[in-house]
Amino acid sequence: MIPGSRPSERSLRERLQRTTFLAVLAGYGVLLILNQGLLVLQRRAAHANLVEAVWQQLNIGRLEMPAAGPLLLSGGDQLQPAATLESQSPRIEQVGSQRWLVSTRGGLEVRQNITADLEAQRTAALLLVAVAGFSSLVTSTLLEPVLRAGLQRPLERLTRALGAADPDAAKPEPIPEVEQPVELQPIAHAFNDLQRRLVASHQEQRTFIDGVAHELRTPLTLISGNAQRLERLLVADPPEADAEPLRQAGQAIHAEADRMTRLVRDLLDLARREGGRLELQVVALDAADALLEAYERLESMAAGRLRLQFPHEDADLRVLADPDRLCQCLTNLVENALKYTPSPTPVELAVERQDQTVVLHVRDHGPGVPPGEREGIFALFQRGMAAPQASVSGSGIGLAMVRLLMERMGGSVRVADAPGGGADFQLLLPAC
Repeated sequence: MIPGSRPSERSLRERLQRTTFLAVLAGYGVLLILNQGLLVLQRRAAHANLVEAVWQQLNIGRLEMPAAGPLLLSGGDQLQPAATLESQSPRIEQVGSQRWLVSTRGGLEVRQNITADLEAQRTAALLLVAVAGFSSLVTSTLLEPVLRAGLQRPLERLTRALGAADPDAAKPEPIPEVEQPVELQPIAHAFNDLQRRLVASHQEQRTFIDGVAHELRTPLTLISGNAQRLERLLVADPPEADAEPLRQAGQAIHAEADRMTRLVRDLLDLARREGGRLELQVVALDAADALLEAYERLESMAAGRLRLQFPHEDADLRVLADPDRLCQCLTNLVENALKYTPSPTPVELAVERQDQTVVLHVRDHGPGVPPGEREGIFALFQRGMAAPQASVSGSGIGLAMVRLLMERMGGSVRVADAPGGGADFQLLLPAC
């Protein structure tokens, strides 16, 4: 039971039985009302026909009023002088135990005895009420085994199947959907879908943990090794006089610490994505300026291999993006290109506008990305087939971060063949 919720007063089966009982009664009630109304209309129509027939007989002289008292008509009806000359609509009057339907016209009253009709109507109504009650009881009684066989037992089987499911299994057995009643198939389908998503989530978590452990092991090993080297150089007897080995060890430690810092930052961003806490500062900016800034920041680390292609002067390259995150995406792509292309192969930066989209290019002339891998390389901890062949190391996080950040900025990332061979990684943002 959900905390704070009120316990159900009765089971679903009892509610269905009660609802069915009331529905049958309501149906008979409507039938009774319609039947009573129809009888009233029929009675008034018959009375109107009687009045017309009496007046026709009076007009042709077949009927004459007696000197005193009412004129007896066929069927026990009466014609007598009225107390007023005004015409009056049909009305019911009771005289003793008799009930009359009376109409006044031209100073005469046509009195129709409806006592037998009303008694028959009352008897029919009572009979209909009795039939309604009996039918409701029979329906409710027959509904009990039907609901038990058609609802309760399938629900019990589905409950047992749900309880027997193991969400921690590597490949849990799905609940057979076609074996369930039509009404329960959406529940079984939703549960199977939930199981699939749980398995995918658990697999992603395991991959994430394994990947983090693997990626942190390398820089920690390098930092530890260089720290031990520094310690040996400093405590040597006599102490190491050459500063170059000390500088190299310090640079290695600094480089690996910087790599770990960026790795941890990316991991935190991925964790914030899962919790919906990844915040971006999106502003209007010129994509050409962002590309130039990235070029100036990365030129020194590219050892002269980075090339910048200037856009047309009249090109409108304004976009909505987070400047720091866009620079992070470009940095990840440039670092990736420098790893997978042999020196001194250049890496080119370019930007252009295609209809309502601004496209930033990071092109290399390395082995390229086969069409079958162009979607998978953006998954977390996934690397292309060219990585082992190029003997390069990477975290498998950079491209996943690029896709995450571009999607959060309302854009996307894709990879195509570069002119002349290689890979063309493209960042796409809507123009503003």
